[in-house]
Amino acid sequence: MTTKIAIVDDHGIIRAGIKSVLSRYPEYEICAEGANGEEALKLVQDCKPDILLLDISMPKLGGLDIISRVKRASPKTRIIIISVHKLGTYVLKALRQGVSGYLNKDNVAEELILALSRVRAGNVYLGQATSDYLAQRARQPEKAAAEAGLNERELDILRLVAEGKTAKEIAEIMFLSRRTVENYKNSVLKKLNLHRTSDLIKYAFENKILEV
Repeated sequence: MTTKIAIVDDHGIIRAGIKSVLSRYPEYEICAEGANGEEALKLVQDCKPDILLLDISMPKLGGLDIISRVKRASPKTRIIIISVHKLGTYVLKALRQGVSGYLNKDNVAEELILALSRVRAGNVYLGQATSDYLAQRARQPEKAAAEAGLNERELDILRLVAEGKTAKEIAEIMFLSRRTVENYKNSVLKKLNLHRTSDLIKYAFENKILEV
């Protein structure tokens, strides 16, 4: 059974490279291609691809701006993001909007067919570069906290404070008393040699404990 593929990227050389890879696999048929977000919306409505290969950074509506609109126009179309960005914030935003895959452009030639196969089967695929980056970032907060002498509960409190939660809200989330939360917060301040809540928020962002 043939899988219909649409490609949307503002760089012609990227589209040509993807087409070159797919030309060796008869099970994939390219039904349309475009260079910006507006074209992506039109071609999805016209050809209803099984899988849309979509860049993030494009003129006239970027990929992250149109994911939900693409899914409304063609609910059965699965989306694989192909981007130069491997930042966790981009990946998480894309996944929250319902994409099925995320590839870094540097690895497209090596990973595209595997990604298509996984997504075709109903799975989510993250490219190796993206997976490595997310794993590294996931370990970074724990490393920073350990170096500062924070335990797991104190790290959780720090995250919630940095998210703007009040002591009362944190108490409800963590099933603790408000006094216990305040004690943990004061302990974190003391261990980090900080004095104000604003200092905690700054520390959390600088050490990637909480991203923008």
